[in-house]
Amino acid sequence: MEVLLFRALKSANIDEETAAKVVEALEEHIDVAIGQANKALEAKLDGIKMSMDAVNKGVDVVSKGVDQMRVWMIIITSIIAIIAVLGGAATALAPYLK
Repeated sequence: MEVLLFRALKSANIDEETAAKVVEALEEHIDVAIGQANKALEAKLDGIKMSMDAVNKGVDVVSKGVDQMRVWMIIITSIIAIIAVLGGAATALAPYLK
């Protein structure tokens, strides 16, 4: 783009030094505009990253809770199984104990 602008300015009978300054000023303007646009986007990305970090922490907490529930379910299921076995044994032995 710079070369095309420079050539256009030259063909419009603008001296080489002025054309080079115009191209340089335009490049600087574009750099500043892009930098400002990037700052806004970087701020948005930082906000999204912070939100995602908070969500990930929440998921970790829930995951730990689920793991604890799983342990308790195993314990409760084991107790129920032991009671069922003892009940079955008591039922089988009841006629012999009378």
